[in-house]
Amino acid sequence: MTFLQSSLLWGLPLVALPVLIHLLNRMRYRTMPWAAMMFLLTASRHSVRHARLRHFLLLLCRVLVLVVLIVALARPLVGGWAGWALQRAPDTIIIALDRSASMEAQDAQTHTSKRVRALQRLVEAAGHFAGGTRFVLLENVARVPHELSSPALLPELSVTAATDAAADIPALLEAAVEYVTANQCGRTEIWLASDLQKSNWQPQASRWASLQQRIVALPQEVRVRLLNFSGEPVDNVWVSVPELRRQKVGGRAELVLTVDLGRNGTERVSFPLSVGLDGSRSLVNVTMEVQHLRFQHKIDLGTRLGSVWGVVELPPDANLRDNQFFFAFNAEQHLNAVVVAEDAVAGPLLRLATVPAPRAMNQSCELVTPAEAAGARWAETALVVWQGALPDTAAVRGFVESGGTVICFPPGRAEARKFGDVSWSEPATAEAEKPFRIRSWRNEEGPLAKTTDGLDLPVTELKCLRRQPVLGETTVLAAFEDGKPFLSRRTVGRGNIYFCAVLPQAEWSNLGEGTVLVPVLQRLLAAGGQRLGQAANAACGEAPPGAWQRVDAAKAGGEPQTVAGVYQQGQRLLAVNRPAAEDAPEILDEAAVRSLFGPVPLTLFEQAAANSKKMESEIWRGLIGLLLVLLLPVFWRKFRHQ
Repeated sequence: MTFLQSSLLWGLPLVALPVLIHLLNRMRYRTMPWAAMMFLLTASRHSVRHARLRHFLLLLCRVLVLVVLIVALARPLVGGWAGWALQRAPDTIIIALDRSASMEAQDAQTHTSKRVRALQRLVEAAGHFAGGTRFVLLENVARVPHELSSPALLPELSVTAATDAAADIPALLEAAVEYVTANQCGRTEIWLASDLQKSNWQPQASRWASLQQRIVALPQEVRVRLLNFSGEPVDNVWVSVPELRRQKVGGRAELVLTVDLGRNGTERVSFPLSVGLDGSRSLVNVTMEVQHLRFQHKIDLGTRLGSVWGVVELPPDANLRDNQFFFAFNAEQHLNAVVVAEDAVAGPLLRLATVPAPRAMNQSCELVTPAEAAGARWAETALVVWQGALPDTAAVRGFVESGGTVICFPPGRAEARKFGDVSWSEPATAEAEKPFRIRSWRNEEGPLAKTTDGLDLPVTELKCLRRQPVLGETTVLAAFEDGKPFLSRRTVGRGNIYFCAVLPQAEWSNLGEGTVLVPVLQRLLAAGGQRLGQAANAACGEAPPGAWQRVDAAKAGGEPQTVAGVYQQGQRLLAVNRPAAEDAPEILDEAAVRSLFGPVPLTLFEQAAANSKKMESEIWRGLIGLLLVLLLPVFWRKFRHQ
């Protein structure tokens, strides 16, 4: 037996009070010999025995009243056969709803989305429980608990509507555990509705182990029932714009968009692609014979120099949430970078790679030492390239948190200085005939993404003779053959800090040839410059705070945290899109999901709860009934003597 409020058991010594009161009452009387009464003793001796028995039973009832009251307040749970016999409906059911963009995929026959079907199933299942069960809703955007007066209202709530945001399933379950702990819930079930998209479940995250421990450590048993909507993949096409740039041609400006198209099907398909700029649109006929297609599209800007916004849109298909991609681009601006270097050789090389053609590309770069970095113009800087001990200064941290970009290169020696929990490891040298090679990297987005022609950067041609990877929790963007990071990223506030494991010097690597280093630094420079202009791009759910107003003509209303679109705040433009991870179609299988939960009881929604005899049930309601029975003799004796 376990207790939800075990601290109240310290009140059990109070059961001695009725005994003490009884003994004190006996001490109030003294025996006085009286001859006339002695004749009555023999006659009433048999009735005295019955009176003592009644007094003893009455005292026992009073003691048991206190015992039962204290135990009931402690909210005991019993398992085994007793738990099975007393098993009732769950005290609390927490509905954890994944309403990410991928949940809007529609069934080919019913044309209803996974989210809508999930809500229908949840309402139907909730109808089988009596009014004693409390229903609580948690969804993937705000993750704030909403107590439901009636589960039938689920489809009508604004917090169950479609969104363009991604889901964080571990964080959603952590919020459920926090609710159970804070509210001292009794027997609890978590009904989790999801399409098992791998990017949302984050199976590689270390949080799953701690999540298992937190659930198992709860005094009450918490079970998870999974409503699986992975299903069969539908023939769906999605669009994104990973890169866009402004260029001048014959005195006129044009905007070059790199358009990515992906699909689940394999058959040849043709469709019109709509490309809009500031509300006006044109059509581009596209034919797909492969699952992924990348091409460039140019938009004539004429003499327009200010900020622009637009949208690339597909015709309706199985998922309407991935048919649009919005973009906003700044007016032509000068981009400034700062190279902070300890090494006298590495500094000039990094400066040349950061700004290879200053005049032609309207860029500039300042080379300083770490001692001179404090005087840098942080507010006007788009990119900081830092070589040496990690920059743990308040100025650099504030620069990154405000949206700036920093890339760090190793000092070439053991170094104790850290950036948060990230630090440089010991330098390592490869064998002469076996240089360190890069095995894998992310080529869908980021600094190592494919070129506008759809070609990979020549990452595999890098030969690293020395390396110094970072230690700490970062997102690995490229890794060596042994899994050590070559390039990794840590998000801090609205900005990013990157860590490269090698230097562009001959004794370290051939990174200095520039075929990889130059495009990486140019992309980071452009990304860092976004915070300096009047236009920015953000993922849904990660938009900067503020009062944003929707300006695109496609839809009205919405907010950047939940709905994609183009928003405006004063003169600033913000293009919000679904996170890139929502376009990743990889799905977790049932075995992988079960391994994530480990010892936590998990059943599919369609199945009955397995091994129900092991369920623990609350018995405080039964104890309250026993308490009323025990109070009857006490009140009966009182009323009898009145």
